[in-house]
Amino acid sequence: MAGHIRRREIEAGTRYYPVLEVDGKQRTFGSYKTKRDALAKLREVEKKAADGTLDQEKAATFGVFYERWIAAKEKSLKAATLIDYQHTFKNHILPFFADKRIDAIKPQDVQEWINGLELAAVRQAKSKTALEKTDQEPKKLSASSTGKCFRYFRACIRQAETWGEIEKSPCRGIELPRINREELQYLQPEEIAALIAECREPERTLFTVLAYSGLRLGEGLALRWRDVDFEMNAIKVERSYSIYNGFTEPKTYSSRRAVPMFPSLAARLRDFYHLQGNPAPDALLFTVNGETPLDKGNVRRQFYAALEAAGLKHVSVHSLRHSFASVMLASGASVKALATCLGHASPVMTLNVYSHLIAESVEPVLMKADALMTGANGKVIRLEERGGSSGA
Repeated sequence: MAGHIRRREIEAGTRYYPVLEVDGKQRTFGSYKTKRDALAKLREVEKKAADGTLDQEKAATFGVFYERWIAAKEKSLKAATLIDYQHTFKNHILPFFADKRIDAIKPQDVQEWINGLELAAVRQAKSKTALEKTDQEPKKLSASSTGKCFRYFRACIRQAETWGEIEKSPCRGIELPRINREELQYLQPEEIAALIAECREPERTLFTVLAYSGLRLGEGLALRWRDVDFEMNAIKVERSYSIYNGFTEPKTYSSRRAVPMFPSLAARLRDFYHLQGNPAPDALLFTVNGETPLDKGNVRRQFYAALEAAGLKHVSVHSLRHSFASVMLASGASVKALATCLGHASPVMTLNVYSHLIAESVEPVLMKADALMTGANGKVIRLEERGGSSGA
């Protein structure tokens, strides 16, 4: 059959797609800003189809397109984020899609991949030896990790749509696994005290700061003594640290913040300051050589060792941030105030993460509302006091 031109509106503007039926299936041959260019391409592929040379006109595979996309994407990503993208694609996306023609990927293919991610074991293991030492079932990919894989894949596919490699994104109507907020792990105050008691310095004070202020690990490792304002009773978060990026500004504008200190945290930091010999304002709080922050891997190993020594459940270092949030909410902090302390871009983000921890009683509100509805005398019109029929 003769080909035709399909017109679509996308975020980048109007696009025209040459479409030709090949072997009983409609194929799209690129994307063009003008109908004239699309028609010229259509005539070209129609001629190749008539000559029997159309097989040479093959669309790129997803794997080939990914290499082009990530090369362009890395210009706008921090090193640590880029590594996370590459790791995610290598282990969870490319094994399924790499050899598929990018314009042939359908929504059902994406759904099949998502279903497989939810059920399949994580492909990456630290070492074969580590696997041989345990008889436990391999870890499953969590719902949140599955969601991240989908977001990364969708970002790549959207670029393919913008660049004209595909006519329409297949990431439509995809059902993602529900994230169970009960997955959020944190320690109770008495557990935090037991954990800290099992630590040595400087990790003891570092974990105290994380649990008592809600800072991220990278933010804690980047702290200088000038960032601890004893007069204002606050910790100023002005940068973060990672092994890939070094010292950088926090991830978002709202992450730059001043977190009020608990009196007990301020007292502990004063003791730690004197223990370090009254260091200079630009000196790091948590360092082994005075210049480089503690290694994150070693910090985590110390954390897990302390958990085991204290007989506590296995949680991540990031759980100390959740512990801070849970204590603040239990103490009556508003979601907006907590969002400011945590450096969230919006209270909505805070509410999405911690809504199940908000134990707000509606009874006092009902009492106030009842007083307003019934008036100062508190009189309620009872059914038997009304005249007329009781029928509706």
